[in-house]
Amino acid sequence: MQIFRGVQAMRGLAALSVVGGHAISARPDMVGSGLAEGALTILASGVDIFFVISGFIIASTAVSRPNPLEFAFRRAVRIYPVYWLALLAAFVSGHWIALAPEDRPALDLGLIFAWTYPNWYIAPAWSIAFELHFYAAVAVILALAPERLFKLLFAALAVVAIAVIFRLPLGIYAHPLVLEFGAGVAIAYLVQRKGRLPFSPVIPALASGLFAAGWYWIFVRGAADAHLARVPTYGLGAACLVYAIVSAELDGARFPNILQWLGGISYSLYVVHYLLMKWVASFTELWLVSPAGVILASIALSIGLAAILHALVEVPTLNWGRKFRLRRPASTAPPAVASQAQGAEATG
Repeated sequence: MQIFRGVQAMRGLAALSVVGGHAISARPDMVGSGLAEGALTILASGVDIFFVISGFIIASTAVSRPNPLEFAFRRAVRIYPVYWLALLAAFVSGHWIALAPEDRPALDLGLIFAWTYPNWYIAPAWSIAFELHFYAAVAVILALAPERLFKLLFAALAVVAIAVIFRLPLGIYAHPLVLEFGAGVAIAYLVQRKGRLPFSPVIPALASGLFAAGWYWIFVRGAADAHLARVPTYGLGAACLVYAIVSAELDGARFPNILQWLGGISYSLYVVHYLLMKWVASFTELWLVSPAGVILASIALSIGLAAILHALVEVPTLNWGRKFRLRRPASTAPPAVASQAQGAEATG
């Protein structure tokens, strides 16, 4: 059963990118506001990579496992145990440190289930809300017409595009970043139809140019709508990267084990690092000694904490969830795509 190890490695790099951005920007007064904002602007593009990867993995998984209840169950087991643990820690920590500039909100169901954003307790969890809305759309399609998964996903994304253009009141489904999931869905569709993807060195070069253009547009020029500016720059750049990695892997490329390991703990890393950064930011004395040292130490501590949570929480709950696999109809996906998707979903 093939796993998309390159996508796993890219997920690890994307998580590390976000962690690095938050580490550098944790104390702008110590590193300089320009450096803090500039670093966060480009390193936050790891989230755009996450969204494209999610579109690719979820579409590949859904087409090979078309049971909507199982799909929803596996997603919940994947998301909530680590999130709830981090949320509890953030709720308690909020009595001593400020996790956001705004007043502390009540812990309502939207925050408990990561369905709403912004998230005062775990700021990076805004992207989990986007992920969950995407999962919900996929689950509905699987319940209604699983054999038309890609067609209906593309139709839904067209509705999102219309909502973005005309500013329709559809909540998260009218947010431009939702379109980045569509790029991943398109790559999954191409893999299903063709089995292999043609590669060109121009593609990763184009990705680099798009990321640079996004940083210049958003940070240097000051885009009027930073979220909208991310889609044709960071989003398209992320799509080029994921396409290039999948193409290379289908042609037999291999990827460093350390990056695959980092990809394995990436969800725990993404969820827990921000609270740790906030605690570290509260120790001014450490920053006065060596800002660079504190930044590197906070990144290392985040990785260590994520590794522990992955081993003690993620792996056991995922293994438990697999024991309750629901019966489902046989996959209609081509054997190669089905096996690839199953392996990828195991780490998604």
